[in-house]
Amino acid sequence: MHARRSVGASAVALALLAALAAPCAAAPRVAVLPLENRSGDPRYDYIGGIAQGLILYDLSSSGAVELVDRDAIDALLRERELSLSGIAAAPAEGFEGVSAADYVLAGEYAMLRDELLLTLKLIDVRDSRVTTFSDAGSTENLVHGLVEDVVERLSGARPAIAEPGRSRSILSLRDETPGTIALFSGLVDARVTLDGEFIGYTTGDRRVPFIVESVAPGVHELSTDLGADFGVIILPEIRFERWRELVKVQSGRRATVVDESAHFNDGLYRLRELLDDDAAVAFGADGAYRTERSFSFVDRGGVERRCAVVVELRAPEGGGSTGGGTLAAVVDGERAELALPWSADAETEASLVVGIVEFTATVDARYGRVELELEADRADVEQGMHRARP
Repeated sequence: MHARRSVGASAVALALLAALAAPCAAAPRVAVLPLENRSGDPRYDYIGGIAQGLILYDLSSSGAVELVDRDAIDALLRERELSLSGIAAAPAEGFEGVSAADYVLAGEYAMLRDELLLTLKLIDVRDSRVTTFSDAGSTENLVHGLVEDVVERLSGARPAIAEPGRSRSILSLRDETPGTIALFSGLVDARVTLDGEFIGYTTGDRRVPFIVESVAPGVHELSTDLGADFGVIILPEIRFERWRELVKVQSGRRATVVDESAHFNDGLYRLRELLDDDAAVAFGADGAYRTERSFSFVDRGGVERRCAVVVELRAPEGGGSTGGGTLAAVVDGERAELALPWSADAETEASLVVGIVEFTATVDARYGRVELELEADRADVEQGMHRARP
């Protein structure tokens, strides 16, 4: 009996020594990326931090993987002008030479009513192959279960991480710390509304913001109102609306917004003016001068209009005081032309309309020199049109 126990003990000891002496396969090295909130609602940003913390803890506790230091990975990628998030989005394009990790674990989540849909993507650095794990739930076991899947894929053995019936809810840990909005506006004493509720007046100084305090995390509509003459012009149709913007407020963070409002007439003036060009006229040896300008614009129907204008001038002959010339213009192939006689001691103006564009040429021959001003204005835009009733 004793001999058999001795032999058995020796055999066990030899087996243990052999096992210890045998070479061990290196644990796969894994870099874990922050999870991306795909819900579109910043109120659920907190879930990414909680879930990532659980993933890191579970992977570390499993003993089956080696977690890669993110600083080391980021330093390597900066040298190659890459980012882990960009690589995760298109793994086939970027992992060559990234040897600090064997695998990258990326993930995203979205809300489905009262549950969380969590997706983890395990990316093999060697060949960019992606293995996807996805499940829905509301407790920590959702994360634990997916980590079990990942570890099993990496090591061939499934760890026991989830605790049925004992897992806390992830969704109940939501951070509802209010945020703030800083509104920069050049309007003086314009009414400011948040989600349709009046909250104050603008400061009137573009460098001094109007601060909205204690804003619940989420998406809010912010708007300003200084009456019927101020707001934004909606193109190309040229509609007039007061400025408003959807602002995403994150928990405990400040969102900065710039009011784009302006006086409608200022905007209409810039929209109406298509060309304003001045040039000194220098006649050639033959007594002729020619200039051409081309441009395009988008009309109120969203159609691009291509335009060109040509002015030809002739110097006075035989010591006379009257010169000759023509003004010709083309809009989308439609052409018109008129004579442009001018006086050597006066200012002469000629205009013609082609389609919805009015072209004007002004020859100023006063003060011993000849100057030409070319202008083109839209005929479908005019100042004050925002006051017209639809």
